[in-house]
Amino acid sequence: MTEPRKVLIRLDDRARLISAALAATLYPLQSQQRQKHGVTLHARGTRKWVSVYGTHPAVLTLQGLLDAGIGLEPIYTHILDSDWPTFNSERRADWVPPEWGEQLRQFHESANLAAWWTDEDEQWQLPIRHLTRVLAPMDLYRALEVYFGPLREQLVVLPNISFPTDQILAVRSGDDLFAVLPPRRAWGDSAPWPYESDKTYVYQEALRAYLRLLLDAMLDAQPEEVAAASERPLPVGERFARLHPIWREQFTELFIAGAMVLFLEDTLDPREARAYAQQVTKVEGLTLLPNVVRLMKRYEGDRALGKYATFMDYFTIFIRQLRVTLTLSPAGR
Repeated sequence: MTEPRKVLIRLDDRARLISAALAATLYPLQSQQRQKHGVTLHARGTRKWVSVYGTHPAVLTLQGLLDAGIGLEPIYTHILDSDWPTFNSERRADWVPPEWGEQLRQFHESANLAAWWTDEDEQWQLPIRHLTRVLAPMDLYRALEVYFGPLREQLVVLPNISFPTDQILAVRSGDDLFAVLPPRRAWGDSAPWPYESDKTYVYQEALRAYLRLLLDAMLDAQPEEVAAASERPLPVGERFARLHPIWREQFTELFIAGAMVLFLEDTLDPREARAYAQQVTKVEGLTLLPNVVRLMKRYEGDRALGKYATFMDYFTIFIRQLRVTLTLSPAGR
C-alpha cells in the first residue's frame, strides 16, 4: 500500500525575514488597534530586536506597500517566489519596487537576524514538533482530492510565531501551497495557545488555506463557466452578502464552509462539525449552509460512483440546485 503524502512542516527564512521587517513597521500597533490580543514571547522579542530599524529602506518600502493597500498575501507570495538570500524573482509583480530585494538582503545583514534566529531556535523548533505530531495522522491530501482530483502540489505549513499575529495566510508559490499559521489567539492579553493544545484549529485553518488556493486555481481555469454562473446572484442572506459582496467570494465561502463541515464530520467528530456550522451560521449569517452541505454530500456520493472527477464537473449543477433547494428548504427561507 502506498504511504499517504504528508504535509511538510518547516521553517523558511524568507518568511521569517519579512515577518521581522513587518515587526519594524506600524503593523503590530495597528493589529492591536483592530483587536487587542496577546502575542508570543518571540514576537515581542523580535519587535525589540528590530526596533531601531524602523527607518531602514526595506522597512520603509514595506510600510509604503501596506499604506498603498497591498495585502500581506500578495507580499508573502512575492517573498516566497524569491530566491534566498538575494530576493530575486522571475515572477516579480509590477507593484514590487525593483530595489526591494537588495534592501531586504541588507536588512537581514544589518539587523543580524541570523543571530536572533539562532538564539531563538528552540522557540521555533517547539511549534515544528507540535505541528508534526498534530498533522501526522491526518490525510489532508485525501480530503482535498475529493474536490480537485489528484494533486501535483505540495502542502506546506509554515509555523509563524512572529508577525502577523492576527492573520492566517494562504500563499501559492509554484506547486507549493503554504499555510502561514500563527498559533490560535487567546482571550485578551493572554499568550496564544500552543498549536498542540487546539488540534482542530490547526486542521481547520490549514485546510481552509489549501481549499482557497486550489479553488482559486480551479475557477481561474474555467472563466466562461464562472462568468455564466455569476450572472445571477447567489441566494444568500443579507448579512452574508454584506460581509462578502462579490459573487466569487460568496461562492468561495459557501464551498469552504460546506467542505469543512464534511471534513470535520467524516474525519474528527460530528460534534465538531455541528459546532463549526453553528459558529459560521451565527457569525457569517450563513443560513444556507445546510443546503450547501446536502448538495456537497450528493456530489461526494455521485463521485464515488464515477459520475464526476472533480467538483468543477458538478459546479453548474451545484449552483442551479442551490437555488432550487432554497425554495424547498426551511433553512433557506
